[in-house]
Amino acid sequence: MFTGIIKEIGRIEKITRTNSLTKLGISAKSIYNETNISDSISVNGACLTVSDKKNERLCFDAVKSTLDKTNIKRLRIKEFVNLEPALKVGEKLGGHFVLGHVDAESRLKHLSKKSDFRQLEIELLPAFRKYIVENGSVAINGISLTVKKVMPNYFTVDIIPFTYENTNLKYKRTGDWLNIEFDYLLKGKSKV
Repeated sequence: MFTGIIKEIGRIEKITRTNSLTKLGISAKSIYNETNISDSISVNGACLTVSDKKNERLCFDAVKSTLDKTNIKRLRIKEFVNLEPALKVGEKLGGHFVLGHVDAESRLKHLSKKSDFRQLEIELLPAFRKYIVENGSVAINGISLTVKKVMPNYFTVDIIPFTYENTNLKYKRTGDWLNIEFDYLLKGKSKV
């Protein structure tokens, strides 16, 4: 379980793809020393297990079911990813409960700079409309954010300067794919 508060922007250093597995090597200087093999780390919002570590690089394996739902399959060498270690008992919960189970990829429809912040318009697929509400929580590439506006085919989130500068959102452009995890409280409620 995570909080959606990103601890580091890592960089993809190595990618090895086979028919059923993608192996990632990600530089992670800030969280490297506190991370052990078998730890869970949120990589762009997807919960992955550390399979190896060396030379300030964390290694992960992603299987087909993870690749099918996430932008992990689209990653390239030198691309930046958001990293967050799993929540430890007793730590502050600054965002919202994020499970690391990405629901879908959605495209960034528009990124606009307002006076002191940025606003993202993100594609909203019809199948997920019931999981999102204004002022509710959503995780975008693992970042805990508040939904501002919900329209028939997109929703918006506002990004404060600190979040913009300390996550990989500063590298994103219109048309890029983002990992979306809807609030699990709404997902549970919609099944009742």
